[in-house]
Amino acid sequence: MSFERLFHPRAIAIIGASADLTRIGGHPIKALKNAGYPGALYPVNPKYRELHGLKCYPDAASIGQPCDLAIIAVPAPGVAQAIRDCGKAGIPFAVVLTAGFRETGAEGRKLEAELKRAVGESGVRIVGPNCQGMLSIQSRVWAAFGSVADETEFRPGSVSCAFQSGGFGYAVVNLAEAQGIGFRYCVSSGNETDIDMPELLSAFLDDPGTSAVFAYLEGTPDARRLLDVGAKSLALAKPVMIWKAATTDAGVKAAASHTANMTGSYDLYRAALRQSGLIEVDDVEPIVDIAKLFAQGRLPKGHAVGVLSISGGSGIVYADAAVRGGMTLPPFSERTLAALRTIVPSFGSPENPADVTAGFFNDMRVFTDALEIVLADPGLDQLSILLASVSGPVAGRACEAIAAVAPHTDKPVHVAWSGRHAKSPEALRALTEAGVPFLTTPVRLARAAATLARFADDRRRLLPRRVPEVVAPALDLPAGAVTLNEAESKAVLQRFGIPVARDVLVAAGADAVSAAKGLKGPFAVKVVSRHIAHKTEAGGVKLGVNPDALTEAVRTVTVNAAQAVPGAQIDGVLVSEMAQGIEALIGILNDEAFGPVVALGLGGVLTEVLKDVTYRIAPFDLETAREMIAELRGAKLFEGYRGKPAGDTEALAEALVAAAQMATALAPRLKEADINPIFVGPDGVVAADALVVLK
Repeated sequence: MSFERLFHPRAIAIIGASADLTRIGGHPIKALKNAGYPGALYPVNPKYRELHGLKCYPDAASIGQPCDLAIIAVPAPGVAQAIRDCGKAGIPFAVVLTAGFRETGAEGRKLEAELKRAVGESGVRIVGPNCQGMLSIQSRVWAAFGSVADETEFRPGSVSCAFQSGGFGYAVVNLAEAQGIGFRYCVSSGNETDIDMPELLSAFLDDPGTSAVFAYLEGTPDARRLLDVGAKSLALAKPVMIWKAATTDAGVKAAASHTANMTGSYDLYRAALRQSGLIEVDDVEPIVDIAKLFAQGRLPKGHAVGVLSISGGSGIVYADAAVRGGMTLPPFSERTLAALRTIVPSFGSPENPADVTAGFFNDMRVFTDALEIVLADPGLDQLSILLASVSGPVAGRACEAIAAVAPHTDKPVHVAWSGRHAKSPEALRALTEAGVPFLTTPVRLARAAATLARFADDRRRLLPRRVPEVVAPALDLPAGAVTLNEAESKAVLQRFGIPVARDVLVAAGADAVSAAKGLKGPFAVKVVSRHIAHKTEAGGVKLGVNPDALTEAVRTVTVNAAQAVPGAQIDGVLVSEMAQGIEALIGILNDEAFGPVVALGLGGVLTEVLKDVTYRIAPFDLETAREMIAELRGAKLFEGYRGKPAGDTEALAEALVAAAQMATALAPRLKEADINPIFVGPDGVVAADALVVLK
């Protein structure tokens, strides 16, 4: 659906308009007038015939003129009827400022349910309720209340943003605007009863006037849709920055009492951001810096950056931050080095990062020549220029030189400059007119340049990927909520192509030795019961059992389990060949916000102790599975150590893809599953134990 009439309304109705401009129903009238909104304003309040020099109407239907947007500021019990009135009047969009809905408890939830019904019946799309409103800067729409209603001088620009906290969101807008960012649309989304965060972000990306997007996100019920936002972001080469709040227990508690949005595990959100190319930020400065670098409209072809500095120290701190961000500072080409050696002073450095020193104060040609030489190096994908705190005419000449060469390259060119702007109007004008971004410190520039490189890499890496089609084999699963026993769980794994240990189920009273004749000892002996999920704690597991001790082991685990869990139905004992290799764990969970998710970690006690786990939203492809393995801190264990053979990580990746297929195919029934351990040997993987929980 197009949001054109929401963001660029021909006329606006203010339902619940107040005679007092200091009240919520008066703020939008004051703001729209002060902002110079050019369209018609229609106050709606049956108590008045005129308000603030404007004709006032008893209800929306009485307006009788084309109107695209309503601002709702009536008490919560009257909001649903106001939306129905908008529908009858042909008003397609509304911004509901009113609070008092689900964030307040049971009574508020009833009101919000009624509001949702009104939205469905009327066809009116709404922002909110419980929001601070929205701005459309170029169209001079200030459909908002609070402090932002008094801030009508925001500079127009190409950054659009949405936030699940009005006060904090507009504080971010204020701070970013003060640092030079121009905005296009700013939306406080509130309770998101109708228009939610993923839909807003998608609409921003569709907007030709938006070049970068930012969101402050506490949570969203259908977080899986963020993957689609990321895919669109990469396809359109427009970055989407996400400030994910509620990442700790304290933050989650605060979010629940704040906007009542569903907040999922931060680990899963981080995985989704990584998987889809969305950019995580955690403060105002990264938002500003990333937006500035992307505004240049160029993406690097790789991770190699060249640095030209007038201060050795700034080059060092830049290099540290750049490398930590995943960039490389490769040696200059021999041609570049030879040319630099002829002009760089002996107390400087022609190596990357190059330091032309403060000598350029005396001879600007040293800087201008070095600039052209480094920019021409074919081994560099970006160029960062570090001007330290130089100010005045010298800064002006340096920036004019940068502005002269920047338009003639397809490489991103950017500047770190902490000089006094008031003393350097020529420098400011030169960089601004040439569209060359400049940040205040080398570290901030390095981090933003690294983000630029990662985004470009994500486009090359992720855009060609295609999620494999999910194929669901026929399964005979028991009805209702049930925890499958190990034998049943392994049977499900096998249907999806996940290798399991060779084993045999020995029924109660059967001869275990005869049943296990085709297996190679020593054995793992485990009790089988739907009622005993944690077999080890119940004494229901014996490992390394030799064939001559098999009968006694079967008896022991059966007796132990029966004593530990009285009344448990024991289906028999599983006798399995002992697997070998590096222990890993594959877990599956059906998250409320993301749906099926696959986790990979190091198995056994290492999973509990090291918390070395990575996640992906299912389904996914083989390359994504390989990235999961590489992300583990203990990934080097798979390369072989202390004489042990390397693990077959390709087979592990294939098992991860199969687990993702299983997670997706069984999503309507699957609550969770554990494949722990899955042994990664030199020639494949074997699931030694499994637990599948159905709902």
